[in-house]
Amino acid sequence: MLKVRLFAPLLVAIASVVVAADDPAAGPDAGKPKNVPTTREEVKAALNALRHREPRLPLPPPTAEEIKAARERAAAGGGAAGLGNGLVNNGRMRALHLPEELRTNTNVRPPANPRERDPNQVFDYAFATELFWIVSRVNNCHYCLGHQEHKLLSAGLDDDRIAALDGDWSQFTAPEQAAFAFTRKLTFEPHRINDEDINRLKAHFSDLQVFEIISLVARYNSTNRWTDSLGIPQEDHREFQTPTNPKYQKFVTSVAPIDAQRPQGVSAPALPAERPALESRSEVEAALARAAKRTSRLPLPEEDAARTTLGEAVASFPGSAPLPNWARLMLSNPKAGAGNAVAYQVLVEKGRLNPRLKAQIAWVAARNDRAWYALGQARQRLRALGLSDSEIYSIDEAKDGLTAGEQQTLKFARKLTVEPQWIVDADIANLRKFFSDSEVAEIVHRVTMANYFDRLTEAAGLPLEE
Repeated sequence: MLKVRLFAPLLVAIASVVVAADDPAAGPDAGKPKNVPTTREEVKAALNALRHREPRLPLPPPTAEEIKAARERAAAGGGAAGLGNGLVNNGRMRALHLPEELRTNTNVRPPANPRERDPNQVFDYAFATELFWIVSRVNNCHYCLGHQEHKLLSAGLDDDRIAALDGDWSQFTAPEQAAFAFTRKLTFEPHRINDEDINRLKAHFSDLQVFEIISLVARYNSTNRWTDSLGIPQEDHREFQTPTNPKYQKFVTSVAPIDAQRPQGVSAPALPAERPALESRSEVEAALARAAKRTSRLPLPEEDAARTTLGEAVASFPGSAPLPNWARLMLSNPKAGAGNAVAYQVLVEKGRLNPRLKAQIAWVAARNDRAWYALGQARQRLRALGLSDSEIYSIDEAKDGLTAGEQQTLKFARKLTVEPQWIVDADIANLRKFFSDSEVAEIVHRVTMANYFDRLTEAAGLPLEE
């Protein structure tokens, strides 16, 4: 088995947090973080139970028209029986609450038939989905984990291979193990990604393949944070409690972050993610200066080639200015690059939230992820809005000069960035005290996309534009 670090503070630390989360003083809807299933049997029971979760924003049952249209799409795609290929609660939540211009996610749509490989994909559908499974397991996102289970089965994998993803990695190839280990680290510890991590991937994969792994893992981290923080329930038609090979019935995960000293049979939520205290202003300035002088870990397309890939979408960017490094990086993908670059540009420019709050969210996420390129971009946006550097750095305290709604938003942004496993009902309920449901959805979406952008740009080691 590949050895993965477990997190082992005293069990009393967990108990104190659980009590705090369940403290009536926190409010009747505060709830508790979901337990982290430790074994294959527990995973299946947890995924089944998610069908009964109450969403944290309104999600009415599908109408007869929606169900009919979903069945027609499923039949046309040749996918699994039922509504699996047509009607999903994630998409319904986006359509109900996000502004129309923000509904296009960075998702690269899989082929209609999961068994049919898209000729433009660098990796096959099953491998990409295995990475998604690992991300979802680390983030304790039961909704996405359940979806990946069904996708992997549809792609021809058996239950034993899925169970082995939870830490029995010796049966996988060396390239797969390298990709899995990187996926776990970029998910849980993005602030610790360094040159060695990328070089270990490059020992097995081409530059384009490394870029695709980074891009996929970054996107999956975004999706997890959307579906789980909003409490999206699993679709009723999915069934997960299938027979498990005795070999894996009691096999304990070494992928999900759990307490290594947890007594057998004791259920507890994930430990809060370990992140160092935020650096001082002078340390941040030094880090940003280094980021401006560094060399990208991955080759970036030349300006002319990048603009050619954009095609007509180049109109979304200022005509005379060079494309930013983040856009050139996204355009490394000849299939989805243009769509991803335009979607992110739209995210920055559009939406219902005021520009200051949007940039503050990006700042908070980047600070906690130690995503220096993203942090420099956020500082640039805040300066353009008239904030002084002293005002920008005061955002770290999430109190001085901020409205109560801004304070709550930035507190939420930090928590969803660092500890997505610990989001509870009260976190969304507190946002709803200050914002409409549509605005809450946009706040969540922006934090999730900041986490995507942080991982993508910092793993690639992008140099900050001076």
